[in-house]
Amino acid sequence: MAPDNLPRNPRSPSPEELVEEVLGLLRADLPEDWARLRLDFRDAGISQAVLSGTRQNGQPLLDPLPAGVSALLREVRAAMYEPGRGTWFSAHVELRRDAEPEVRFNFTDDPQWSPTIAPTAFVLDHERFPRDDEHVPDWLAARFAEAAEFEAEWEG
Repeated sequence: MAPDNLPRNPRSPSPEELVEEVLGLLRADLPEDWARLRLDFRDAGISQAVLSGTRQNGQPLLDPLPAGVSALLREVRAAMYEPGRGTWFSAHVELRRDAEPEVRFNFTDDPQWSPTIAPTAFVLDHERFPRDDEHVPDWLAARFAEAAEFEAEWEG
């Protein structure tokens, strides 16, 4: 990651442009009878994507996550990083036929990994996207403490 004091490459796509690319990939291979598509994405140095949807007849839409979506969402996450404030932990994308897409980013709440990931993942993520103490939510501080306890056990 480039140091924070360097200007961002003016040719780099904005977070909004990257989100539009994500939406385009999600829409690209949808069957004609799709009704709804939902993507829940979590990232803390490792990623988890859960894609679900329905067809117009109510049957499940069982399409795989399009190639490139996870990588683009990781780019969005990096592009949305604010020094000292951090970046988001999870994203929710919902597409509905005949409606505007809904895209939400979670900057503060526990992303509810399932299965749970090791607390050290959050420590490593914090090294990449540091937050000042006032922007570290209680749940994240607890994960940092768990990681420190684990490390102390292995060193002792």
